[in-house]
Parts: sequence; structure tokens; C-alpha cells
Amino acid sequence: MPTPDHDSLPDVAFGRHPDYGIVAANPKHLAASAWMLNGFDFHPVPDHPKLYALADQQRDGPGRVTRAVALLRKAGYQVDVDAAFDPSLAPEAAPARDRPSRIAPDVAFAEHPQLGILAATDDRSSALGCRLLEEHGWRHDPTLDIYTLPITIDRSEALDKVANATMSMHRSGLQVAVQPALAQDVAARRRTAPATAASHRRDHGFATRASPISAAALAASPARASLPGTAPVPAPATSAAAARPVDPRIAFSHTR
Repeated sequence: MPTPDHDSLPDVAFGRHPDYGIVAANPKHLAASAWMLNGFDFHPVPDHPKLYALADQQRDGPGRVTRAVALLRKAGYQVDVDAAFDPSLAPEAAPARDRPSRIAPDVAFAEHPQLGILAATDDRSSALGCRLLEEHGWRHDPTLDIYTLPITIDRSEALDKVANATMSMHRSGLQVAVQPALAQDVAARRRTAPATAASHRRDHGFATRASPISAAALAASPARASLPGTAPVPAPATSAAAARPVDPRIAFSHTR
């Protein structure tokens, strides 16, 4: 079987395993995809570096995956998914109560070339996202209806703030979307400055959760072409400069 072209691979793929249920794959080995999957409660499967399994699948597993797919696509990720988890394939006639209650993120982070790293909240969300943003240093700009950081904060510190704020929001049950290039830089920052990240986590009372999962190979699935079982693909070199800066408000589908 020929190895698929790297550029044709998705950033993330979701499917089912016959024994381990709902799984995701990171076929390009992107640090940003791994970081986002962890935020959606997917945890690495030992001995399978591209494979992640969803924790607590009995807790509305399909619904959580469908919402994760929608959020990742809205944030700009390329996602392959089994039909059962694809929000774009939901029947038109399905009652509204059978669909995910919301697919817009509570908070979205992105980077602007002049304003730096920004955050935006969904008008339909609770005040919790706004409060957590303010606790981590963001301030609301009423003119633009976005949150910005003080100009005295350099980019490295801003990346740490995105990581810590995102962790806090996930622990509070909020849904967060992060621009792919920005998420890649946040993940790289956490790898190269573990001591700094650990210090911030202690300062804010955050703790990292681990969820060991038994090793397993991925079985046949409609998304199997993007899941483990294909020949290894080298990790790409990524750069934030390669991505076009976006306004985080585009992550929300409704009119402000």
C-alpha cells in the first residue's frame, strides 16, 4: 500500500476501535494537534505515538467528539472523521434536541500582527470564560469586543498565558479553540520551557492529569487511512509565519 502524501493527511482524524471505543489520530505528529486533543480529554495510547483514546467515553462520548470536530474545523484544522461523529452529516430533519447543544467555542485564541495574541468569547457563554481570561491577564476592549494583553507582556509570556488559561478553562468545562499556528507555538513553548510552564501551573493552582491506557492497534474504520496502520510519516517543520493571522471572532458563527 503506498504511503499517503504528507500534505494530503489531515491534522486530526477520529474513528472507533472495536475494543477501545472512540479514538483520534495525529497523523502528522503535530504538537498543536496533540495539545488540542489533550484538551478534549483524549490521551495517548502507549506504544502508538499517533493514537489517542477518549477518556470517560460513557459520558456522552459521541456528542463530545462531534463538538470537538466542529471546534477544530472552526479553528482551521483539517479533520477527517467517521460519519457517526461528523456534524456536517447530521440529517436535516433531525430534531434540534438530538443535535449537539452548541458547537461554537466558549473562548477562542488567535494572533493578530499588530495587536498580538487575542481572545474572544461567545456571547451565549457564561461569564466564566470572561472571568478566567481576566484572571490570566487579558482585558476587554469594548470597541473591538475582544480581549487583549498588556503591551508590556512579551510573546513568550503571552504563550504561557494561553497555555495556562486554556488548561484552566478545560478544567472548568469550557470549550476552547486555538488558531493552529498559535497552538503549535504554545506547544513548542511548553516543550522548550518546562520549568517556566510548571512554575505558572503552581502559581495558578493547576495540575496536569494523566490517564494511562492499554496499548492497542487501530482496527478498520472509515477514517483508517488517516489513523495508525499506515507507514510512518516524518513530522513537518512548522512556523507561525506560515499561517495567516486571523481575528478570533471568526470562530463564532453567529452575528455579534
